[in-house]
Amino acid sequence: MSLAHTLPLSQLAEQTSAHIHSVQTDNQTRIRLLGMGIGTGSRIEVLRNRKGDMVLGNGNNRISLGRSITHNIRVHVEVSCHV
Repeated sequence: MSLAHTLPLSQLAEQTSAHIHSVQTDNQTRIRLLGMGIGTGSRIEVLRNRKGDMVLGNGNNRISLGRSITHNIRVHVEVSCHV
């Protein structure tokens, strides 16, 4: 899937789940994010998206990321179907 079908993590609303498509940062930041469980293919949920940082849920973990980093993480939003 191309970047045209993804959006920056920073644009997601609270309570939205997504899968990480790509992390467009330097290697040091990418390695640090991988250590927190944030990498290509990871499933995350936005718990808080207000001014400043974002708080994400990744399994049982809670992770706070700065706005500048979340602009560089591209995601696919999960679509839930309720019947």
